[in-house]
Amino acid sequence: MLDDYTIWRPNPGYREKPGRVQRYGNQDLLIDVHGHRVVPGSPALEVQKPPGVRRILLVGGSHPFGMWVNPDEAYVEVLGAMLNRDQPGRWEVMNAASPGHTTFQGLRYIKHYTEALEPDIVLFDLGMNDTLPLSINYAAPDHEVMQVPTWAGRLGATLSGLPSYRVLKKALEGVVGRPRPNMVRVPMERQLANQEAVRSLGEERGFKTLFFSQVNVSPIGPGGRATCQYTPEGFEPYADVCEAFAKLGGNAGLHFHDPIHANATGHAIIAETVYDKLIELGWTK
Repeated sequence: MLDDYTIWRPNPGYREKPGRVQRYGNQDLLIDVHGHRVVPGSPALEVQKPPGVRRILLVGGSHPFGMWVNPDEAYVEVLGAMLNRDQPGRWEVMNAASPGHTTFQGLRYIKHYTEALEPDIVLFDLGMNDTLPLSINYAAPDHEVMQVPTWAGRLGATLSGLPSYRVLKKALEGVVGRPRPNMVRVPMERQLANQEAVRSLGEERGFKTLFFSQVNVSPIGPGGRATCQYTPEGFEPYADVCEAFAKLGGNAGLHFHDPIHANATGHAIIAETVYDKLIELGWTK
């Protein structure tokens, strides 16, 4: 749905049956009341954090959202299962990723929607989408589309329950204007400022932030090798997903559905990478 703060985000309460093209696996796509992707049949997440529970909030784009995999195969859910294996019942995970989101949108989501949920750790898996060039689909930098007009919001709500910018471009026509050459969705200086603001929010609200490198794999299948598409330079600590797949050499392509979206085994590798990093940092104690 269109959103005043994040331009768009998953529509709370949305449900979609798997279709012929199973973009989100073979289970229902289910968005809870908080706008998070959840496993069908899982307990509802209460706003107030239960005593003794620690929460991990994932903010990201289509890959961490779990494009092409079932909700329980997305790496944040696998990570939660690993942590609860060690410390039963202590961990809750929240998949607040949204297809197409940038560091701008992730920052504004955290700022406006998550304080009451009291995350202890934020996984900030964003950056690659920042570098998308402006085009007919992305006609203005994200910070120039900070508030969606009410007329566009009403129209956008009728277009899709979980829209992408490609769907929204018609609703936003006349708001974002014509694309400008040699510009991207989030210029580098703003990307750095967004990441710094997330880290500062963590210090203010009491959560720790783990950043991510992001990988591209080509070709898909045997012989596919990993290339690092994005590294959060200067923002430690970060989970080095690029390194995890680079170590696999020509086997990296076996763990991806397309160049940027991992399959279930790829998500399991990422979950293990994040798990090991959290242990190394001492954030699971």
